[in-house]
Amino acid sequence: MKRMLFVFLLAMAAALMLTGCASNADAGATASPAPMTQGTVQPILPSNIPQATDEGILGDLLDGDHPGITTSEDALKVSQELRNALQRLTEVDTAAAVAVGNTALVGVTYDSSYQGGLDDRLRGMMLDRAQAAHSGITRVAATDKAEDISEIASLYQMLQSGSAYATVKADADALIARLELYQK
Repeated sequence: MKRMLFVFLLAMAAALMLTGCASNADAGATASPAPMTQGTVQPILPSNIPQATDEGILGDLLDGDHPGITTSEDALKVSQELRNALQRLTEVDTAAAVAVGNTALVGVTYDSSYQGGLDDRLRGMMLDRAQAAHSGITRVAATDKAEDISEIASLYQMLQSGSAYATVKADADALIARLELYQK
């Protein structure tokens, strides 16, 4: 008895579902669609798309994936994060940092217990911290010379005072040209 009731309810549910599907069918559908003509489809593109140059649309495109830093606001934010991250390294006592484009400028003084110097291991850690602050940074220009650290600090002050990004980047590029670059 229960089996018969179950089969009846199952049949009713199936009939209701099929009826519901049939009522939603397109009444104007034809049995055989008309053949399509072979034509060429041309996409419609807006005419105001900027053209890419050798440097990319934004100027500082890196590996086609991540743009570098392109504004004063981003440069200041990333520079602050980087400086704080560098000062947490056990080897570093104080740090000055400025990030522009795809490069981080870093100046450090050493902790009194650190007996080494500015080597590839330390530069690699600096680059890792810089990339954690901004994924577009691909290289680091590091120094432990007091005059270079002073220049990096003045670049940071320029960012804080609202100087134009192009001005800060031009000054940073001049300093980068004098320093040894490290990238992985």
